[in-house]
Amino acid sequence: MASLAGCGGDSNYLATPQGAIVGRGGYWNYSPSVLQTGDVQEFWWCGTGTNPSDSSQTSDTILYESVNTVTHEVSRPVIVLAETKGSWDSLYTCNPRVIRGSFVNPLGNGVTYTYEMFYVGTVEDFGNNIGAAFSNDGIQWAKYPEPVILAAPAANYGVGQPAAYNADGKSSITVFYEDYTPALHHVEATSTDGIHFTVQGTITTNGLDPTNAEPSWGDMGYDPSTKFWYAAFNLPTRPPSTTGNIAERGQYGFQLYRIPQSSLLTGATPWQMLTTIDTNATGYESNFLPSLLHDKYGNINIGSYPKLQLFVSTALPAPAWDASPESAGESGSVFNWAIAVNSYEPNQNTLALKRYVNDKTYVVTSGWIDPVKFFPDKTLGHLYTVPQKEANQPIYTCKRDSLGYFVSLDVGCSAQRIVGINGYGYAQKPAGVSTVALYSCTSTSYGQFLSKDPACEGKSAGKLFLYALP
Repeated sequence: MASLAGCGGDSNYLATPQGAIVGRGGYWNYSPSVLQTGDVQEFWWCGTGTNPSDSSQTSDTILYESVNTVTHEVSRPVIVLAETKGSWDSLYTCNPRVIRGSFVNPLGNGVTYTYEMFYVGTVEDFGNNIGAAFSNDGIQWAKYPEPVILAAPAANYGVGQPAAYNADGKSSITVFYEDYTPALHHVEATSTDGIHFTVQGTITTNGLDPTNAEPSWGDMGYDPSTKFWYAAFNLPTRPPSTTGNIAERGQYGFQLYRIPQSSLLTGATPWQMLTTIDTNATGYESNFLPSLLHDKYGNINIGSYPKLQLFVSTALPAPAWDASPESAGESGSVFNWAIAVNSYEPNQNTLALKRYVNDKTYVVTSGWIDPVKFFPDKTLGHLYTVPQKEANQPIYTCKRDSLGYFVSLDVGCSAQRIVGINGYGYAQKPAGVSTVALYSCTSTSYGQFLSKDPACEGKSAGKLFLYALP
């Protein structure tokens, strides 16, 4: 059994970046776990740090910080878990997921603990396993000596990205995790003590975005009021050919889904998409590995529920509106990662698709725009936030070079840089639904744009693009 007590901070930590909730400037900060008890939100996340028990080792560690949502008092980030020399987790510790309960003597030392952390560790650059540690304050942790969920023999990545739920408030724990053997899939396993797990099955993929093959995820959470599981699946990373040959490590966005508890393994009722949060929505280059806000047992009906808060691994600051593909890619650097907050509004079913302009270009988007560099030109119509029967045609904002914003119906943005998705419209004019036709137009000075006018407001002959709600 390894113990890490009062690991301390690092005097070189810089201030939390603007736009972030927690994190340290100049270091990578990602893959958070967030619990709220009363007015206090507790954060654990993976980030650069020097191992308190081995000053020669600087790698992924697990950090902690708390935020009082009423007084806004914030504790200083502190390393609370790091590698154990000579053990199964001697190279990296990362991807924490914390749950509370009552864990009676799990380490054989006669102590009952109130926190359990599941985390990913490895002794090599592949073959990750999932381990457990226990605490009574969320800061001082004692490790279980062996992994509690093992990768298959000769695994490549292994297992990772755990998400936890406590069914009885004691130690009836369900862990969901990724398994990359033989190919990426998501697994449910249960335990009565938080240590010994039995696999229950593979989580269904029925209903997930068919254009996103083998999506990794950030988190799972349960809503006991509706008996739905919620999960956030990452979108792919951008191809380096679209980012100036910068290989982005963090995905540009993620999609939030829900599914009835009874269908989680069977897929009898498919996953239902709820929203997409990506660069188009936030302005930030990377938006990935989010954590839902949980209560201490893993339920999501906490805080501003039914509005859901998601704490997202985010690259800060946003690239400039006229950034080159390479400059935008560089803004997604791991050293820019911190934890920012986004939200899901259950009743926000449509988004306004607007056209903006400055002295160089048009931008058509339903999401974020630099309010200093652009001004609104026209509202073109409205799009559904998720597919709706016949309204299942996604529309993407894309960009070529530094100024060439355009919209596309192609998820690959014609091999250019994808900014993100605006929403869903109609490829064909539907019967019995009031719609507006949008036309793709070209301006010699300002590039491609959309218009409700088939004559493109006198700039060119338009080509029918899609139908939107008025």
